[in-house]
Amino acid sequence: MESTILDAAQKAGIWIPTLCYNPAVTSTANCRLCLVELRRNGRSTLVTSCNYPVRSDIVVSVSSERAQKARRGVMELLLARAPESNELKELAKKMGIDGTPYPTVTEAQRNCILCGLCTRVCEEVIGCSAIGFAGRGTDRFVTTAFRLASEDCIACGACAVVCPVGTIQIRIHEDTGEAEISPFKSRAKLLVCEKCGKRMVTEPVAFQVNDKVKIDWEEFRQRARLCPECRRKRTAESVAIVALKKD
Repeated sequence: MESTILDAAQKAGIWIPTLCYNPAVTSTANCRLCLVELRRNGRSTLVTSCNYPVRSDIVVSVSSERAQKARRGVMELLLARAPESNELKELAKKMGIDGTPYPTVTEAQRNCILCGLCTRVCEEVIGCSAIGFAGRGTDRFVTTAFRLASEDCIACGACAVVCPVGTIQIRIHEDTGEAEISPFKSRAKLLVCEKCGKRMVTEPVAFQVNDKVKIDWEEFRQRARLCPECRRKRTAESVAIVALKKD
């Protein structure tokens, strides 16, 4: 895989703001926040650093007036789209931006910047493709098929973890023992440690892990009855008992 301008900058300790970039998935440059100025053959242009390959015949400026102005414009548009995101406000503050001159979008579209990280992680890393884009232009949004709770969703929470603006949330329903991925409304039962009662991963996640590691399901269920901490304690107790018997 070719090294990108962003890769090179990060290795050199040079900070370039990003939102939709994650090394675990394909770079799509949806957020446009990583723009830098590139000079080649006497001409200058703006490129997205997360997917532009490093070449020997280019000169890159991260902090030129043109690059900073472009990134500022992008951030101001993103702030209008996700005005309630604390994560986005913090990044904007780091860039020296404290607001946006643009009106905020409608409530239905609010707080999703359409970076696509959630959809890429779901498809490329988790292998579920439970969510995707729908609509076009200003009406584009992320959703499940037919906007219903997806049967393909295993409620792993990966989409919530990578969401750069904190729009996707994992909600635990204590009354039903389920995890819900909001706003997609997908739910799944959580495994519970038999000893301490701590909630663990969802049952569909356990099924998927079992399928990957190819362990007999009944054996896997026995292992999954305890949380890692209780399992370590049980192992330590077993070792101590064996040691005492030897003495």
